[in-house]
Amino acid sequence: MSDYVWQHDLTGEADRLRLMSRLLDPSTRFHLSRIGVGAGWRCLEIGAGNGSVSQWLAQQVGPSGHVLATDLRPDLMQGIAGGNLEVRAFDVVHDEPPGAPFDLVAVRALLHHLPERRAVVTRMVRWLKPGGWLFVQEPDFYPTWTVEPPSQKILWEQFICWADAHQIDYYVGRKIPAWVQQEGLTEISSQGHAEVYNGGSDFAQWWDYGLSEVAARLKSEGGVSDAALDEFYALARDPDYWTTTIAFTATSARKPG
Repeated sequence: MSDYVWQHDLTGEADRLRLMSRLLDPSTRFHLSRIGVGAGWRCLEIGAGNGSVSQWLAQQVGPSGHVLATDLRPDLMQGIAGGNLEVRAFDVVHDEPPGAPFDLVAVRALLHHLPERRAVVTRMVRWLKPGGWLFVQEPDFYPTWTVEPPSQKILWEQFICWADAHQIDYYVGRKIPAWVQQEGLTEISSQGHAEVYNGGSDFAQWWDYGLSEVAARLKSEGGVSDAALDEFYALARDPDYWTTTIAFTATSARKPG
């Protein structure tokens, strides 16, 4: 796979992922509960990050089930393995997971970083057992089209163009349903969720971490000005400033039995 922009060794990355878990886990758990994850299921999470979703899955499947939590760099999952939860280094583009096929293959906020994202969907479907479920939760940046003031709308436009130059697709969330349909999956359900948040909130702090980590590259490679970034940081800490920037689309689909 291509180089991942937000590496685990960046300053603040562990905190950013903790915030991401706090923000997205309730939605992820809701959708996984809807498809009926339960006792005895064998689950694979790809790009598990700090392992918060895999830990919840391990509770749901119980001692008769098994959860394999994988990441290209599983260093942020140290200490969580045990019982029915296994942690393993894994490259979804090239590796084959042990224990396939699975009742559930889950991925969150990873495919948009992978140039091989469409081929990875094909691979994940292959790792499902008949009747098994694929769960994909990925971003869609359409809310940035409405950001104010105009200077911040321009910043997000520059951010998306910069990301695209690094083969990051911030509109991939809307593409997943068609892709899984092409793979022959059925019972396809897809919902997007965008949160309106204010400065100083967890969501704003999450973006503060995210842009701070790549600020130098945004300026040198993406043409983002110091003034636009300074304004972004000030607004991200201003409780009177409200905005919406990102939606996450959760898609679930089933392999015919």
